[in-house]
Amino acid sequence: MEKSLGYQTTVDFYDCDDTIIDSVTTIENILVKAAEIMNLSIVNTTIHEFSPIGISGVIVIKESHIAIHTWPEHKYVALDFFTCNKSFDLDEGITWIQNQFKSKRIEKNSSQRGFLDTIQQ
Repeated sequence: MEKSLGYQTTVDFYDCDDTIIDSVTTIENILVKAAEIMNLSIVNTTIHEFSPIGISGVIVIKESHIAIHTWPEHKYVALDFFTCNKSFDLDEGITWIQNQFKSKRIEKNSSQRGFLDTIQQ
């Protein structure tokens, strides 16, 4: 695998409990606990509730960020993790989040960003 500056993991959660994914307090609590499970260091949290429904938020972590967008009307959540190295095992935290959202299905994708051989030094 080529050396890069960042590693992005996106997770789509389908068939979630719509009341859970439309609560700012619940979303924040779930993401904070997930960050702890994954040994990520939280710097700041911003979660916004839209009217009439839906939530977007970012948790800034020392390792980069966690971002979330919810569509309760579709029982869907888009979540992404960006970290500065591959030493973090996100799987346990992602499974925990899936259980909290009561999601029946997820799709996970990972990619690298900021390839060092293309960055001018």
